Amino acid sequence: MKVRIFSSPDSRLLEKEVNQWLEANNWIKVLNITQSTGASTVLSIWYDEPNVPILG
Repeated sequence: MKVRIFSSPDSRLLEKEVNQWLEANNWIKVLNITQSTGASTVLSIWYDEPNVPILG
């Protein structure tokens, strides 16, 4: 399991960054998403990568 953490004081920019990352990594399996809010919003996405060989 891996985690990717996003943080931004502007929720619109955070949403845009997260959506771009998810589109670029659409082959991952998202397991959990957590969010905390204070001076900034922090979003953690816990995910697994498929177990496939790398083609060369």
